[in-house]
Amino acid sequence: MNESTKRLLNELEVFGRKHDGYWNISPDTGKFFHILVLISKAKNILEVGTSNGYSAIWLAEAVKQNNGKVTTIEIATHKVKMAAENFKRAKLSNIKIVHGDALKEIPKLKGKFDFMFLDAMKEDYINYFKLAYPKLAKNAVVAADNAIMFERYMRDYLDYVRSSKSLRSVLGPIGSGVECSLKLK
Repeated sequence: MNESTKRLLNELEVFGRKHDGYWNISPDTGKFFHILVLISKAKNILEVGTSNGYSAIWLAEAVKQNNGKVTTIEIATHKVKMAAENFKRAKLSNIKIVHGDALKEIPKLKGKFDFMFLDAMKEDYINYFKLAYPKLAKNAVVAADNAIMFERYMRDYLDYVRSSKSLRSVLGPIGSGVECSLKLK
């Protein structure tokens, strides 16, 4: 990652802490995702919840090494505009922003995804996941943020991924908690 991108990520991290409504993953979580994408050799990433683009930049920096791309879905118009500007600043052309409600947009997506990151309405994680599941490749990694901090809001999702015979799931105590699941079939 080049120095200007590192400076941008630092700027977005500070912005997220100072402004309500822009909840970014922690820098350690960003580094963790970067490593997961590289290890898994992911090429097609789906992110649900863009905010100001902080996590998508981490993901896109990693997936470009695999000649891949990120599709990120965001419902808030002002966040879509801000994220698009941040992607330009990061000189990342491998990110596609879908402006809309993920519950309506996920079914429209084409192709298979080998990595998915959930960071939107916690109560809807289970719905995002079930809509995206047929679009996930075998051995796809699904990372769901806030599994410790907002566990009570995502209990149905956590129970589902932890008990499914088609998944292996583990809670990583990094940032605000990341539930990582591997699609076995």
